[in-house]
Amino acid sequence: MFRRIFAITLRDLKSGLRDYMILYVLIAPFLLAIILKAFVPSAGANLISVAVLDDADTAWVETLEQYGSVEKFKTRDELIRRVQDTDDVFAVIDIDGKFEVIAAGNETEGSREMVLSVINGITNQDLALPVTLSISDMGWRLSPLLQHGSNLIILFVSIFGGFVVMFGLVEEKQYKTLAAINVSAVSRSEYVIGKGILGFIMPILHGFGILLILGFTSIDYLKVSIVIISVALIGVIVGFVIGVWNDNQMTAVSSMKMTFLPLLGSVFGAIFLPDKWLPVLYWSPYYWAYMAVEGIILKQATWLFILRNCAVILLIAVIIFLLLQKKIRRGMA
Repeated sequence: MFRRIFAITLRDLKSGLRDYMILYVLIAPFLLAIILKAFVPSAGANLISVAVLDDADTAWVETLEQYGSVEKFKTRDELIRRVQDTDDVFAVIDIDGKFEVIAAGNETEGSREMVLSVINGITNQDLALPVTLSISDMGWRLSPLLQHGSNLIILFVSIFGGFVVMFGLVEEKQYKTLAAINVSAVSRSEYVIGKGILGFIMPILHGFGILLILGFTSIDYLKVSIVIISVALIGVIVGFVIGVWNDNQMTAVSSMKMTFLPLLGSVFGAIFLPDKWLPVLYWSPYYWAYMAVEGIILKQATWLFILRNCAVILLIAVIIFLLLQKKIRRGMA
């Protein structure tokens, strides 16, 4: 049984490597990740760069280090020479509790204001504010482009797994070999499993590669795998439906692209809709997958949260399968 399943999967892989469309599906996610990385500022980019004296107070120097790089020098003259270099470095000197900021005058517009804001925060850190503050993540921990862009690409690769399944089935239809499954030694269930395996393996490999390219080296990849497998199931089901009912590759690709609409709608809805409107997205498995991946990327997702979201995704997948199973069976007849 396992040998026959593996043979079907291996045949699809060899066949796919000769097809430029499948090669594109294999390579495109990594290219998207590389392009995204080129546009995302470094996660470790410094907001400010300052120079201080060696004997500066440790407490406020540590505070400065939270916002950028800090260099230490022995004398005031050395500080001034450092400031006069071509980069945006400011000297900060504590004089009896008051801070002197020294600039060369040719710094990037707005950089001085950032330094002054940090210094003002240090000076007034014990001041009681007559307001109530609420804090939200607007990119201080992670670039919004990196956070949402990487999430979107990962969801796309789950659909790309369905593309691979679809391409394999369309080829079977073109060469009139799909109907032969009914009289071969391979059972229908073995055939379906063999055809569907690549639809799960490829999204996982894509997802891992994308996250590594984008610098997410310390997140829980087991959680990522579970989420990708859950949402890839929907892509595989849709890939089977479209694959068994089309014998033209371009027509099948056009049909498969329709799955991009609920994906994009779910992602942009999750990002921009107010919380009170989010229930309108609960029908979409991509919404639950998006929220799960976001929690993993931000290192906030618990196992209970991941398993709950995946359970909802699988429930939706089962409903989709029940609605489409007759169409799949008729197409394979």
